[in-house]
This record gives sequence, structure tokens and C-alpha cells, in this order.
Amino acid sequence: MRLPVDTSAMTLVAMAAPEPVVDFTTRQPKADPDGQPLYTVQVAAMFEDQGEVLAIRVAGEPAGITPGMPVQIGRLVAKPWALGERSGTSYRAAAIRPAEPTKGGERIARTPTAASTS
Repeated sequence: MRLPVDTSAMTLVAMAAPEPVVDFTTRQPKADPDGQPLYTVQVAAMFEDQGEVLAIRVAGEPAGITPGMPVQIGRLVAKPWALGERSGTSYRAAAIRPAEPTKGGERIARTPTAASTS
């Protein structure tokens, strides 16, 4: 079962540069069904007073992602898995890209006024 994840209220920050996904045994790069190489990006996902680092897989190398950079994630899905006694959740996205700069929050440079200089 794939569960869509709404990231609109989250703060998302890349924690590492994208890394190729490799087969555990052969150490060869893995690809998706279309032949695109798979990459994993470690992303800190923060919401209100909670946070977690997610390993998110994406097809094709995400361009321009560096550690500490705010990112946007397109169509994130969570997929629960179980293997014997182990279980967890894997994450896959259609795209990971640098976040668009937000408006507001910039400081306005103040110019001295006659009242402040006297």
C-alpha cells in the first residue's frame, strides 16, 4: 500500500548530497523500470515541534541539492514494509529540488532619519 504524504506544512532540509542507490550484493547502481538511476536524499522533515530524517528515493539525480539546503518534494509517498521480524517505512518521491525562495522575512535596510541622528 502506498500512502501519499502532504508536505505543504513541513519544513524540509537536505541533510546530505544525493547518493546513488546500489544493489547490496553486486554494488551496481539500481534503476527504476524506465532505466533512470535511483538516488537517495536524506531529508530532515520538520512539523511543529517534531522532526525526523527521511531517506527519500527518487529516479534521476536531483540537481543542485547540497547539505543544509531547503528543498521541495514532489509527490512523496510512504510505503510500509515488513521482512520477518523487521519492519519500517520507505519513502519515494517523483522529484526533489531546491526550494523556491520565499517572500517576506527579509530585513529592510534602514536609512538614518533626522530624528535618529540627533
